[in-house]
Amino acid sequence: MEEEVTDAAGDGVGDGDGDDDGDGDDDGDGDDDGDGDGDGDDDDKRTARSHFARLMERTRKLEWNEGGDFTPSTGFDLSSGGNPLYVLKSWNFGANWTWVGLPAFLQGVGHFRADPTNDTTLYAIASNCIGRSYDQAVTWAPCWSAPGLVGSIADLVIRDSRTMLVMRNGAVPLRTRDGGISWQPLASVAPLARYSPAAAYSWSGKTLALSAVVGQTVVWISTDDGDTWVDESSDYTAMSGGIAQWYENTLYISSMGQGIAAKVFKESEGEAGEGPVV
Repeated sequence: MEEEVTDAAGDGVGDGDGDDDGDGDDDGDGDDDGDGDGDGDDDDKRTARSHFARLMERTRKLEWNEGGDFTPSTGFDLSSGGNPLYVLKSWNFGANWTWVGLPAFLQGVGHFRADPTNDTTLYAIASNCIGRSYDQAVTWAPCWSAPGLVGSIADLVIRDSRTMLVMRNGAVPLRTRDGGISWQPLASVAPLARYSPAAAYSWSGKTLALSAVVGQTVVWISTDDGDTWVDESSDYTAMSGGIAQWYENTLYISSMGQGIAAKVFKESEGEAGEGPVV
């Protein structure tokens, strides 16, 4: 007996569901994801795989210094062994990055510092060298050489283009007030010098903070670029830690597991000074 096939959907195929292409929908176009390509999710997967492959190839070239303009030469001999240091730069808040190799004399760099009053110079700090770049880290001038600029360098603290401090390891800081033409020891810090203190200017540059661990954390404040100091340690009780950062005229001190303290310093008439605020 011959079986009767009924076309319930009226699409010319006796399956009764209106789906003549087997893709699970009723439009007969073979496109089950609605993107019009007929390939469904496979096309999206191929696109994602292709994008990932291009990204990995670009990363490989960056890492191995192959092709393109990704790593401009700075004269550092990559065949000398070791792991050379690079600067990673972004102009769009981290969406894209550019790699630029650091020269041989800056391979020991530990910090980068910028002048808050002049965006044309970037400073790189190593223990035996302060390098300066005037083209956003593409090239670097030789180590800064000036009368008095000697010792083991820990950091560069910048108020503006003329007034700066070089913090040194185990020695008093050096200060310049002529934009680095000459440097003089800051004798006022002698009692703390062997503890290698750290320092930072407030946003306005009117207040300079200095901290060191001398049995417990010591915090000094100066309003004359370090000529004189006021000890602000009496209401800070943590045994360790130091300057974390300034926010406007508020100084934050961090500790090793005992919390963060903050103190506001008066920098102009009519401005409140308060603290400590935890």
